[in-house]
Amino acid sequence: MESKKLSSVNLLSDIHTEMIQLPKSFRESVCQECGWSEATFYRKTKTKKAFSNAEKDKILAVGDNLLKTLLAHSNKYRPR
Repeated sequence: MESKKLSSVNLLSDIHTEMIQLPKSFRESVCQECGWSEATFYRKTKTKKAFSNAEKDKILAVGDNLLKTLLAHSNKYRPR
């Protein structure tokens, strides 16, 4: 993995931009994986009803994947 030169990129701005995109990416990925509309996603965030095992697995997998992607992005700034 090649590290980015800090002089050419604003580290704070770049990481911040990646982080503020997480909620949208999470919502879109969960909706796609579970076959939900955006309205269904928000309705399900407010309910206390249990999710199916398949839904739980997909939600957790999406979250894990997005966090791994963010970590990989920030690791580009670390010297190796």
